[in-house]
Amino acid sequence: MYFKNWEELRALCPIENGKWNREVLYEYLVWCCYRDFSDAVNEFMAAYRKDEALADLLFDVLFNDDYDGSDSQMGAAYYIARLDRELLRKKKDLLLLAQQNEVEWKRPFHDEEYLSWL
Repeated sequence: MYFKNWEELRALCPIENGKWNREVLYEYLVWCCYRDFSDAVNEFMAAYRKDEALADLLFDVLFNDDYDGSDSQMGAAYYIARLDRELLRKKKDLLLLAQQNEVEWKRPFHDEEYLSWL
């Protein structure tokens, strides 16, 4: 989909009644990669840093071959790195798997700093 501005994208909230809408989340992950949207999407996503359902969806997008090469995977990796560390510890196996990806931008962390707290 095309959105002229944040207000248009925000009208499609990816979470409703505590449940994530995968298709709308996909749009947020794509549009976070664009300068005109990134700050607003970052602010929105920061409120859900401890949300385990979000974490599961982000890892699913990151590992899903249907999204291969999509900006949504770049966005998923970006937000995985910003999830609460306690939550990431619970998802340790998935995080370690993501960190093994040969494509650098699909790795949530671009150095080994995460190993010190994981």
